[in-house]
Amino acid sequence: MRRLALALLVLSATLAVPDVARGAVASRPVATSLTVWPRAVTEGQKPAISLKVMQRGVRAVRARIVVLSQPRKDPVARIDLGTVRTGRRATIAWPRDVALPAGRYLVRLHAQDRRGRTLLRRARSSGRLLLSVAPAPAAPPAPAPAPPAAGVLPGVFPVAGPHVTSVAAGGGAFGAGRTGHTHEGHDIAAAEGTPVVAPVAGTVSAVRYQASGAGWYVVLDGVDGRDYFFAHCAAGSVTVAAGTPVGPGTPLCGVGSTGSATGPHLHFEIWAVGWRVPGGYPLDPLPQLLAWGG
Repeated sequence: MRRLALALLVLSATLAVPDVARGAVASRPVATSLTVWPRAVTEGQKPAISLKVMQRGVRAVRARIVVLSQPRKDPVARIDLGTVRTGRRATIAWPRDVALPAGRYLVRLHAQDRRGRTLLRRARSSGRLLLSVAPAPAAPPAPAPAPPAAGVLPGVFPVAGPHVTSVAAGGGAFGAGRTGHTHEGHDIAAAEGTPVVAPVAGTVSAVRYQASGAGWYVVLDGVDGRDYFFAHCAAGSVTVAAGTPVGPGTPLCGVGSTGSATGPHLHFEIWAVGWRVPGGYPLDPLPQLLAWGG
């Protein structure tokens, strides 16, 4: 009997080893499912994200999606998913302000529980997948744009401080020649940090950075049906985010020289229909700037 009891004790200890190992694995989040549908999209198309995270004894984790360019693996977008319940499939719409140019991307899920334990990546549940973005089809030639019927509209001047708005701004005027394109806005010179404000009420549709051009910039979807573009904001001065509603005179950022700029100034654009959307086109902002007190 003593030998039998000893044999059973040894067998019990041997069988317990895999359970401990399995417990160690299950103590971290695991992505049992991650899909982006459709997996091949065209520029401007917004896919949906579907995921499921499992973790033994944990009801919810914090999660985010990181999108990396291929093959360089530069981070191009981060999507905060907030709190995700474990054991349940979650479907999240692709954010409006995250637009990917044509190319191939690695979509990578990150998750962390309250104790700081991060996602465990396995061969069949790595929390990674590839997404292809095809170029958008060429748009048909747009008809010649008609000037807005309303002409100049009420609003406030977009620079809340001393500034220079030259009627003959040379290279800073609307339509001035550029390499491969023309200047689509008007430059307003002002001291570094001078507040840039919303000229009309609306909703901020984008806050982004373009190192080789606009630097830090803000796009405003105005209630008057036009979009407004503010470029070269000073680093760290942007006070709004995409989705922020604003009124006339609400601070957006400070005048700066980020991106491709030779000195502090606001590059200001007005777009009919929409900023860089099919059918949208820039308007000469100078008459409107002069009407606002430029």
